[in-house]
Amino acid sequence: MSNHLAIATVTASLARYLQGAVGADVGNAVVTAVRPDGPNSGVPEVGVNIFLYQATPNVAWRNHDLPTRRPDGSLNQRPEIALDLHYLLTFYGDETLLEPQRILGSAVRALHTQPVLTRQEIRSAVAATAFLAGSDLADEVETVKFTPQPLSLEELSKLWSVLFQTTYTLSIAYDASVVLISADSQPSMAQPVLTPVIQVFPSVTPPAPAAPNTLAGLQLWLRGDADITYDSTGTISQWSDQSGGANHAVQPTAARRPQLVRAAVGGKPAVRFDGVDDYLAIEQLNYAAAGAIDGLTLFALVRTTAAQAQTLLSFDRSAYWSLSLTGGGSAGRARWSTQPQVGAIHDLDSPGSFADGRWRLLCARFAAGATVTKQLFVDGILVAEANAHPGQNVGSGATRFGFVGAPSQAATFNGAIGADLFRGELAEIALYDRALTDGERDRVEQYFVEKYG
Repeated sequence: MSNHLAIATVTASLARYLQGAVGADVGNAVVTAVRPDGPNSGVPEVGVNIFLYQATPNVAWRNHDLPTRRPDGSLNQRPEIALDLHYLLTFYGDETLLEPQRILGSAVRALHTQPVLTRQEIRSAVAATAFLAGSDLADEVETVKFTPQPLSLEELSKLWSVLFQTTYTLSIAYDASVVLISADSQPSMAQPVLTPVIQVFPSVTPPAPAAPNTLAGLQLWLRGDADITYDSTGTISQWSDQSGGANHAVQPTAARRPQLVRAAVGGKPAVRFDGVDDYLAIEQLNYAAAGAIDGLTLFALVRTTAAQAQTLLSFDRSAYWSLSLTGGGSAGRARWSTQPQVGAIHDLDSPGSFADGRWRLLCARFAAGATVTKQLFVDGILVAEANAHPGQNVGSGATRFGFVGAPSQAATFNGAIGADLFRGELAEIALYDRALTDGERDRVEQYFVEKYG
């Protein structure tokens, strides 16, 4: 969460980033951030102007901080508002030299190549701008992403009509999301209980926790708090497998590496994927036989706010299996996909969305010989089940290697991937080559409860 300088910091950081991009492509181009009301408004003769024309509540984060106050009116937690910022980028220059169009091409290329406002760029903009001293946008849990908006001719006409007696200039609109702004006030401590009320309930003993490596069949165990290789900026090149099978998750390409986030959940680290090009390829572990899987259990502790379709762990849903989150109108639903030996892919979806910024423990289970072959649990609760492709194991017979954070299409290690990359954080993953019993699943879930709270 950020202070009141967050909006101005986004604008200044965007201007600084675009100045480096368009200045390199069109040498005399200048980036400004003023109201585009004509030649005397301060817009450049050659360059691009950034104009924040509207701010709206972010749908995914709206009201997530409620309730902020207790019944007595005291502050329970810091109020926080989540905003989407709507920018109009206008382009200026000599039309005979097509300078506005050249600058437009440079700007959209830069924002498509890197649609995320990096923390380093934010810190550089704050350091270079005196009135932004004290801005803490770089420490916000969510990075700011830029998305082009396809405004119709009617929408553009209405927007330009706000700018009195200003002729239309070549322009494009972008949304910046999400900016979290919180109050400076601190919650007060709850008062002690004056009159205790004692109630007696039947004793319920939770199951004894079982660390993943204490149960048979563990194939892959990735922990945010164990054996991660990263550089001085926190980018991760290897997430080492703790199962004993050396099925490490690696990323040889520096630009595609996820980020280590310290104290992300329960005081322990997690791995953050940007949803643009971050993912990890799993070494050694692969499938290459029809019907190779008669049982499988997967646990993943995950957090996201993204409404896009995204993949957590995959060995190709059209060849073996994948665990993902849906996009579109049903955004944020957990999806457990399996490919039987014969027939069509089966998708088992949760009934509700989990793209709410809260940590969730997802558990997917498959048992070929069970009455109910597929089950999906969220936070220890069974949310969906189906008797999918009864009598069949999982696996088409194609050779497939796996990925963390990307849909697999790979017949070789670190091969082809699909488009729906994960945007969020993963704290821990445990994969078994068999269907755990209900008792075993309860014990592993209790391990997560006691470890992360």
